Amino acid sequence: MDKKLQGFQLVAQEKLCSILGSIPGKKELILEPALIKPLEHVFTASWLKLKGIQRIYKHDAAQSLPRSSDQVHIYMIRSVLATFQTLLKQLESVALEEMPDISLKMYHIICVPCCYSYFQTLLEQSGLWGLVQLHHFNWDFIYLDQGVLSLELPNLFESLYLQGNTSPLPSVAQSLRLLQMICGQPALIMTFGHHSAQLIQILRALGKLPEATNPPEYGGWLIIDRDKDYPASLLTPAIYAGLLLEVFDQRSGEIVVDNLKNKISSQRLELLQGKKPKVGPNPTSKPCCIRLNSTADEIYGDNRYKRFAQVSSLIHAQVKALGLELQKLNDMQLEEMHDYVARKLPKLTELKTKVLRHLNASEIVIQMMVNFRRLQTLEEDILNNVSRKRLLAEIDELMTTDGQRFNTLRLMCLLHHCAGVAPEELQIFARNYCNLFGHQNLGVFQQLSQAALLPPLVAEKKVPATKLLSQLPLPKFQQTEFQANANRLKLLTSCGDGQDGAGLSTKNQAAGMQSCPSYVFNGTYIPLVAQLCSILLKTNNAEELSSKLAMIEGLHLHMDGGKITPKSYANQIKVNGIADQDVFPLRLRNLFVFVVGGASYAEIAACDFVAKLTGAQITVASDSLMAGSDLIATAFTH
Repeated sequence: MDKKLQGFQLVAQEKLCSILGSIPGKKELILEPALIKPLEHVFTASWLKLKGIQRIYKHDAAQSLPRSSDQVHIYMIRSVLATFQTLLKQLESVALEEMPDISLKMYHIICVPCCYSYFQTLLEQSGLWGLVQLHHFNWDFIYLDQGVLSLELPNLFESLYLQGNTSPLPSVAQSLRLLQMICGQPALIMTFGHHSAQLIQILRALGKLPEATNPPEYGGWLIIDRDKDYPASLLTPAIYAGLLLEVFDQRSGEIVVDNLKNKISSQRLELLQGKKPKVGPNPTSKPCCIRLNSTADEIYGDNRYKRFAQVSSLIHAQVKALGLELQKLNDMQLEEMHDYVARKLPKLTELKTKVLRHLNASEIVIQMMVNFRRLQTLEEDILNNVSRKRLLAEIDELMTTDGQRFNTLRLMCLLHHCAGVAPEELQIFARNYCNLFGHQNLGVFQQLSQAALLPPLVAEKKVPATKLLSQLPLPKFQQTEFQANANRLKLLTSCGDGQDGAGLSTKNQAAGMQSCPSYVFNGTYIPLVAQLCSILLKTNNAEELSSKLAMIEGLHLHMDGGKITPKSYANQIKVNGIADQDVFPLRLRNLFVFVVGGASYAEIAACDFVAKLTGAQITVASDSLMAGSDLIATAFTH
């Protein structure tokens, strides 16, 4: 299966080859800087030269690139309106001055992943129609690691959930269709959420696939909207891969470990940063990169889904073991030394470099996450809605003492999603937040309310003191949608033994036991995707599935007969007496999971745990991989 999934690279190469082959002349490629890292997974510079590209440049929005009369400039940018308009302004002055032959088409723009129809209109309005040719290129899924795929579309969450713009969905559906062509059609597709259902509608509109010659690789697909499980993104993970993303910037399956700058330090209020301490074994060293790929980096592969506390001690032990191994050189004879240097030393040196990188990264994580234990206790209390007044006071205290721009808002969003935040509570918090970080951030609250991460921020009403007492609202004990679904699906470990997550004995962490997917959040919460995967893999018939999922609104099954709820499907099987046509239990125990709006490493690790527990194989894909702070940061881009 992994070989098939890596085949997306070959398909992407063929697509780009077709575009480049249709453009005659001496070609130069100008890339938007943000595209360079994901494109490294698709092709190399030598491959581009074989396809006729003479030079490759990084696009500079502030300065246009000069072009000789016989050169063809090919720009590759993301399908973002602001980027496209900036490029058009740049080309407008250059192209109209040169007045090249229209028939030659000396300028080309490749939009990733799609070229919207209004791009053509903008091209005409800028007077470049006929001078500039538009193309679209979609690299589809990028294989980042075993069981991990990404479309590398970082602006999808912003488009769908903040702007309500669904125009990127067709390109995502095209990628899912290609997956069906490569891996075959599953017997069952389960969707949870509005955008997930839309994706299946677009897939159906694209028409039937040609008859498959090979059996399918996946028994079922699970497509879920990000807003159906915000806690899985907002909670602080306890695993190594998750905490690496909390602290370091990630670029297409690679993190940049910088001793002087990281996500936490850059979002912290400057007043609270103080002097930048020396971090790691060599504070003057240049930033280094760690590939989040278990094949390229065996240290990461061994530890990626383990608890951070366990990984930190393992890495320290490995450093000591390598030091002792290298000391053996002093006791060797000359011939033994030659053999050791020729065979073993290069591998040990490479391993030592990787281990030291991870040691440096883990030490920076420890220093940056000083409030880790306090944060996890606070998050557990938020999940269980314990002492609301104290929770608000603690969030306010963390804001003033730690001063993290995104993570403070993240806690408030978690509180709203799990327990609900009253308008008056949000007004007080917003006032304190803007006083600390600046009143230009007031619009962020409106953006977050668009994604249902916070309630709408309403204007304060001044109430006379005499009427204040009579207008005090009575306490409401209203269950949120999250609480209802969390209780039904037993996502909270306080609910008792999970019916599909095995025994919830994760609290026995001293012994290092991991008997439940909730270990990714220190034993407090099971990610929804992991629980749904567990249900799909353990269900024996339609009636059993209905009993577990009938109360969950917005969850649908998609089969040959169309869209249907689990309850209706069970009734259909029962009434028609066609138990032999029931897709449960799944004959093929491989699942494909797609999260619309960004997945977290905690979810990936939890799904990996479920796969090992049930003897299945689960591939987790999304438009991007993100930490909770990345989710909140999207609201600041406007």
